[in-house]
Amino acid sequence: MTEDKELIKIEKLYLEEISLNSVLNYFGNWTEDIDNLKNKYINAKPFEHVVIDNFLESSYAEKIEELFPNLNNNWFEYKNPIEVKYTYDNINYLPLELKNYFYYLSTDEIKNLFKNITNIEDLEYDEYLHGAGLHIHPRYGRLNIHLDYEKHIYSGKERRLNIILFISKNWDTNWNGANELWNSNVSECITKTEVKFNRAILFKTNDISWHGVPDKIMCPENIFRKTIAYYYVSPLNNQKTEDQYRKKAKFIKRPQDPYDENIQQLYNIRPLRRITDEDIKLLMPNWKIED
Repeated sequence: MTEDKELIKIEKLYLEEISLNSVLNYFGNWTEDIDNLKNKYINAKPFEHVVIDNFLESSYAEKIEELFPNLNNNWFEYKNPIEVKYTYDNINYLPLELKNYFYYLSTDEIKNLFKNITNIEDLEYDEYLHGAGLHIHPRYGRLNIHLDYEKHIYSGKERRLNIILFISKNWDTNWNGANELWNSNVSECITKTEVKFNRAILFKTNDISWHGVPDKIMCPENIFRKTIAYYYVSPLNNQKTEDQYRKKAKFIKRPQDPYDENIQQLYNIRPLRRITDEDIKLLMPNWKIED
């Protein structure tokens, strides 16, 4: 793949500067409990994952929450029946302490901890932060069950590991918003991770790692489900032909969701490209966000 330097978010020289000193003090005590986390990760169902509470050192987590920016016109909006959320990945415009979070995870020091937990020896940070960054789900937000992209569209590498960090404080579970992990044939939700401040979920990405936030979020209008997403990659090692690799997310309906031909067409579009306003006007002209 051709490197596009204008799209690079993690600058190598700054990462080298960050890496001169240990960054462990920005993270919680889990960094001293790797064997236990490894055992939980490897034996988890429906696929490898582990939930880590107090992921960041408490004062740093508070600072990240304080610096988390409000919505503005610079956020990218997904607004359609299968995904309602906002994303922001231009970390160079974030406050320094928030920007540095992505650099801390990119250091060899932290990356090696995750290599140990997951047994994925060839983990690499993604300099493009493709699909990563700040995420916000508003009232009526959702993210239907899906598989993440597999082959990176810029580097050609393979997405291997997700870290989702919850930033929302005082979240009411009655508002929904839990991260769901489903079994391989998407017949059953096996586990839910509820929203809790400074909780992270780490999970493997592959051909069976179906996950999402499918129930409409019902928080008050002035409250948001806030997360920070970070992904690790590795050299491409799946034996597939080029047209078999997922370049975009692949969505699927749950068994309890009624079949709708127009929504199914959106599911068919999404692995190829983002869903546009024109798609909604054509397929579901009367759709409203609260539907």
